[in-house]
Amino acid sequence: MTLTILRPDIDTRPLLESERLGLAAHLHVALRRKLGRVTDVEWLTRDAAYAREILALARDCGHADVQECGRKLELALAPLLRRPVAEMPPRPPASPRELLEQRYVGRLR
Repeated sequence: MTLTILRPDIDTRPLLESERLGLAAHLHVALRRKLGRVTDVEWLTRDAAYAREILALARDCGHADVQECGRKLELALAPLLRRPVAEMPPRPPASPRELLEQRYVGRLR
């Protein structure tokens, strides 16, 4: 008979930012290799709406290793994912001058 020792200090403590970034990086690599999808790792750990979309993509992709990475990250981001998604106000249409200023050609650096 084997004895399982639970370590509550590790299993229940909140993850550090570096640990969440590490899990997001693992998911990023798995998504890039399996689906060719590139993600923003830092934004994934900070924005709830973006995290929900990427985690849904990982859950529905059909690759077990990507799904496992997504499950681990979802557990790590649980406090972030519980927050309500803030609605962004609609952006007013850009004027022709603003459109010209956004282009590289036609303006100085």
